[in-house]
Amino acid sequence: MKLTYFGTAAYEGIPALGCDCETCKRARKLGGRNLRSRCQAMVDDDLLLDFPPDTVWHFMQYGIDFNKIQACLVSHSHSDHLYADDLEILGSYYTKNGRTAPLRFYCGESGYALIRPKTEKEHVRARVEAVLAKPFEKFEVGRYEVLPLRASHNVDSSPLVYRIEKEGKSLLFAHDTGVFGEDSWTALEKAGRLDLVSLDCTCSLWTGRTTRHLSFDTCLSVFEEMKTRGIADGKTVFVVNHFSHNGNGTYEDVLERATPHNVLVSYDGMTVEF
Repeated sequence: MKLTYFGTAAYEGIPALGCDCETCKRARKLGGRNLRSRCQAMVDDDLLLDFPPDTVWHFMQYGIDFNKIQACLVSHSHSDHLYADDLEILGSYYTKNGRTAPLRFYCGESGYALIRPKTEKEHVRARVEAVLAKPFEKFEVGRYEVLPLRASHNVDSSPLVYRIEKEGKSLLFAHDTGVFGEDSWTALEKAGRLDLVSLDCTCSLWTGRTTRHLSFDTCLSVFEEMKTRGIADGKTVFVVNHFSHNGNGTYEDVLERATPHNVLVSYDGMTVEF
C-alpha cells in the first residue's frame, strides 16, 4: 500500500495568507517542506482523500491521472476539505473528460447535502455522484474495504475518519479530529491491527488543551492508546499531518520533536509505502 500526501496544512495553509506570525515568517524564509497547501492525500493511485480548494493545483503539481481515481473519501464538510464549487469543473460544460463512470464522493450528511445539488445539474450529473457514508457502516470501493468512524470535531460538519484496508494491509486516515470517542475506539479494536496511522496534528507544538484537533503531545498519547488496545504495535508507521501556523512550529520544529519518537512528519509531496 502507498499513501501520498498532496497537501498537509489546515485551513489557512502555511504560510497563511496575510499572516506575519513567527511560524509564517520562518516558513516563507525557509521554503521547501515548510510550505504547506490544504490537506489532501491519495491511497495508491486511485483512492482520493478529501477535495480541498487546492485540488486543481495538486493535480497539476503531482501529475495525477484523474481517470484512474475510483472514488474520493471526504472527511467532513468544512471548505478546506470539501470545496464543492469546484466539482462543477468536472462537468462536461467545463471539461472534456474520458471517464466512463462518475467519480463517487463518499461523505457524511452535511457533505452529501453540499454535493447533491451539484449532481442535479445536467452537465455534472454523469461525472459526479454523492454517496452517503455512515459511521461504522463498511463499504467497498474497488479493491478497498472502507470503515468510516465518527470523528471528534464540529458535529454540524458530519466528521468522519476512515480505516482503509486492501489485501491484508490497512491504514487509518484521521484528520480534523480530537481524541476519539469510545464508539470509534471500540470499532478500531474490532477491526484489527493497523499498518499505518495518519493523525491530525493541527495544534503542532502548542501545549494548551485540545478538543476538535490534536497537538503533537496528544498525538503521542493516542498512539500509545492504540498500542495498549492492540490497534497498533512496534511495526505500525505513525505519521502526523494537517498542521496550522497557529500550532507554533515549522516542519523542522515538529521534526525535531517527532524524530526521537519514531514518528514521521508529513510534507507536501511525501509518499509512504508500507
